[in-house]
Amino acid sequence: MIYKRILVGLDGSKRADKAFDVACALAKTLSAKLFIIWIVNHDQGMDSAFGVNNDFYQDLAEQLKQKISPYVDRATKDGIQASGDVLIGSIKTILAREYPDQHDIDLIVLGNTGINAVEKMLQGSHTDYVVRHSSADVLVVK
Repeated sequence: MIYKRILVGLDGSKRADKAFDVACALAKTLSAKLFIIWIVNHDQGMDSAFGVNNDFYQDLAEQLKQKISPYVDRATKDGIQASGDVLIGSIKTILAREYPDQHDIDLIVLGNTGINAVEKMLQGSHTDYVVRHSSADVLVVK
């Protein structure tokens, strides 16, 4: 299979940056379109515990729009057709199903989270969730 629509998820970590580099190399080699997303995790527990409202998530999304822009610019300057989106919602479901289904993604590239064993038992890894629930192929970069 030749991948034509590649999705890469960013979160500000070194592993996500490495996943971005791999996704760019693949997109360039395969002449694929690159979709770059950064998701603000909407945590309803935080809403109720700390009185966080929708403005908090909107403000964070605006900040991330500035952070995602250099990634899109870098890919574009490298000759890759790229777009960037900042979304608010459940990281797991957006990465695994919603965004890939809406944009006909055939490959998702993610960094290995490096989450420790205790956190993984309590909340689960976003990457693990995507691997298990996505209908698109998933490449995990370590």
